Amino acid sequence: MPQPPVIPLTAWWAIAVAATFAFLAFFVPLMPNRRYRIRISLAPFAAVLLVTVSALVKHHSAEVSLPLYTAAIGGFPLGFLGRRGELREKARYAAEHGSSPDNALSKGAQLQVVAVIIVVALVGSWFSMVD
Repeated sequence: MPQPPVIPLTAWWAIAVAATFAFLAFFVPLMPNRRYRIRISLAPFAAVLLVTVSALVKHHSAEVSLPLYTAAIGGFPLGFLGRRGELREKARYAAEHGSSPDNALSKGAQLQVVAVIIVVALVGSWFSMVD
């Protein structure tokens, strides 16, 4: 497998910050109320915590951790591209009626999200393979 291009650490920080803002800009406006907006806004912080703990346990450097974080947080908006209306409606329904299996995303949306997240995770893993 070819080696990933060398991207400076400062560029990875900028990319990670941009991915975080993209995540928030995509999902926060779709949420139907304040409680849901706060919950979705906490997702990047949960991802930072998860990646940080993983890096500490596995002794990874920032050069490894930042591509993984960026893939994790950036994959979700990419996965839901073209599905904003459906996601907005499902979130509104969940806020009004609670979670329900009847309120699941369509099979097409589920397939799209999973496929994109897998591809983005593989790309992020590839970028994290530094020597």
